[in-house]
Amino acid sequence: MRVALAFLASIGLLLAGCAGSGSNRETTLQDFQKDVAAEERVSDINNRLMNLAVEGASDSVYRVGAEDRIRVNIFGVEDLSGEYRVNGAGRVLLPLVGEVSIAGLTLGEVEQAIAEAYAEDYLRDPQVSVEVVEYRSQQFTVIGAVEQPRVYNVSRQITLVEALAMAGGISAEAGSQVYLTDRVRNPDTNKIGTRTLIIDVENLMQEAEEYNLVLGESAMINVPRGGYVYVEGAVENPGAYPQRADTTVLKALAEAGGLSFEASKGNIRVMRRTDNGGWEAQDIDYDRIRDNPNLDVPLDNGDVVLVSANAFKEGWVNMWRVIQPIALLGFRPL
Repeated sequence: MRVALAFLASIGLLLAGCAGSGSNRETTLQDFQKDVAAEERVSDINNRLMNLAVEGASDSVYRVGAEDRIRVNIFGVEDLSGEYRVNGAGRVLLPLVGEVSIAGLTLGEVEQAIAEAYAEDYLRDPQVSVEVVEYRSQQFTVIGAVEQPRVYNVSRQITLVEALAMAGGISAEAGSQVYLTDRVRNPDTNKIGTRTLIIDVENLMQEAEEYNLVLGESAMINVPRGGYVYVEGAVENPGAYPQRADTTVLKALAEAGGLSFEASKGNIRVMRRTDNGGWEAQDIDYDRIRDNPNLDVPLDNGDVVLVSANAFKEGWVNMWRVIQPIALLGFRPL
């Protein structure tokens, strides 16, 4: 009996001593690892942004916009040729024909629109050429969690990825989405209207052909700061953790210090708010997503990861809590 008690006491002292002396070092290491992971995430996304921006930089076609100044040359008719300012409604006021809507059109399409306006009542087969002499419409604003939020002026149309790259890329606080508001021409109605989109950062990175849009007039790009996900149950450090563009179940569990001894790997659940205010649940198999990271589940702002405890292991933990004071025999580690 004395041997057993002595053995339990020695284990208790060892465990308690290690916990006491190493807690500060472990906390410092965890903070360092989180900082490194955040830097790696931001660096990876920004590198991909820069690569995509370089690849697509030469693909943009300029489209005339509000406040641009254009020079119109009509061959053989000097009185109708001249420089004109595109007004805020996207129209240009020309002699004889009045206002012609040209915002959102390429230079070739502007030439065609002006030629058609004069051919209707005044000229037979007019030859029109147009060039931009002052770029004013290609101004965009980037705000939120980017390195250099401000207003940018450019002399050509650019894509969303190029705009984010010009803003220095996203910052460590960036969430998982980008909000875009601009003015573009509706191909069905041929009218200028406001476009508002919410684009997932990962979709922008992985499916650039679909999501890397050419910016319209007066574009406003907002990169909101990330929210939080919550990890509860059988983990080492339950609590709230920042939600980023690449936050997944595995990464959230890692930030929470990993699964505790009593955790049930096959009984993990993600709880997510629905549009009607309720909750929906998704069961997660830890071993499956750990062995196949491509199956890992992305987390949104407000998601809750619940890790249930294994009843048998939990019993052992509770029993140790009962016998620990006996094993220590009143000793307290320094």
